[in-house]
Parts: sequence; C-alpha cells; structure tokens
Amino acid sequence: MFRVTRGLGVVSVLMLGVASVSQAQWRGLREVQPSVGPQAGVDLLFGVPQGQFRQFVQSVGGFGGFLTVPVTRSGGLGIRLEGSMVFHGGNCYQGCDLETNSYIGTLRAGPQITLGTGRVRMYGLATAGFSYFATDLNDRYDCGCYGYGNNTLLDDFTGSWEAGGGIQMFLGSRGRVAIDLGARYQDNGRASYLNNSSVHSNGDGTFTVTPIRTSANLVLYHLGLSFVIP
Repeated sequence: MFRVTRGLGVVSVLMLGVASVSQAQWRGLREVQPSVGPQAGVDLLFGVPQGQFRQFVQSVGGFGGFLTVPVTRSGGLGIRLEGSMVFHGGNCYQGCDLETNSYIGTLRAGPQITLGTGRVRMYGLATAGFSYFATDLNDRYDCGCYGYGNNTLLDDFTGSWEAGGGIQMFLGSRGRVAIDLGARYQDNGRASYLNNSSVHSNGDGTFTVTPIRTSANLVLYHLGLSFVIP
C-alpha cells in the first residue's frame, strides 16, 4: 500500500506542477474557452506491479482507450468507458519459430469527475469491470512445423476496478485536443498467469507450463491525447 500511495502521490505533485506552469504560460493569451462535450482518447501505458505480482512480473506496458459522455451540462460529471491492453512478457522457442506473449486485457466503466472547464482540467475516475489474463503461443511463420497454430496456453478472467486521475491540457485555438497524463491503481484480485520462467519447451514441440496464482495489482501511468467530439 505504501508503494501505491507513493506512486500516486508523485504523479499528483507532477500534475499540479504542470498545471501551475501551464496556467502561467496561458494567462497572457487571448481567452478561448475549450469545448465541453463527449470525449474520446488514446493512451500509452506503463505499469508497476504491486505486492505478490511484483515477485514474478517486473513491469508492464501497452495502450488504452476511453470514451467519456457528460451527464451534466457543465461536463463536470460523466460516465467513462475504457479498455486497455498491457503486455508483461514473451519468449522464443524452437529457433524462434514459436513465441509466447503474455498480456492483460481490461474493460471497465464508471463515473468521472472533472474540475474546471478551462484549458487545464483535472479529473478523477473510479471504474469497475473485468480483466483477462492470457499467454498465447504463436507460430510466427504459420508453417505448422510443430503442430501448433495460434494457441492459448493459459487464460483467466477476474473482476477488476480502478481509481485514479489525471490532468488535461488543451491545445490550439479551438480547444478540442488535449494532452492527457495521470495515474491510476488497478486492482485485479487474484489471477492465474504465466511469465517467461513458467513456460518450458520439452524440445519435441510440446510445452510444460507452471501457472502462477497471486494477487495481480498494478499502478498504471498514462500519457495520451484526448479529443472533444463535436
């Protein structure tokens, strides 16, 4: 819990600093009110595993996307739908004809609260849904040399929730595009998954897998772009 608090605290300080600098830079510009309305966005994600998960996975990285629909005229309260895909390992076998990829896919929805309607806006979110943990074995050249096509060695569904926030800095005279950065804590409960050490080639085209089952929680940092939908 200390690592979670420390990680979110660092990002909060950074966001406040960026907000202060941005407001100072834009104070002298001609005021153009950024748009308020439904938003969509895409993010690059970097994650730090927490607790037991960190013993087996060092880091994750991937991408995400979201759609937020305001439910108040000011846009202060909205409903957010978001999904993400982050990867946490992979390896090559049989001279790299076969490879594994381990990933976590998520889909969640929940409320988002946005503070302000100007060029710099801070927001908080709380979403809930599910996460999908999987490790796929792929025939890179589709040769069927080892009797494998594309197969899933292990998969697992878990309930998932997230809480966190970010800051948006709107650009341009129309205020429809924003740089979006922030952090959130993702709780996936206990999940079964594989890492590079838990997949072993037997040398004859078969594999032995040793599933790991632990809590699988993350602190995720994001950097992306948000777009106001006309």
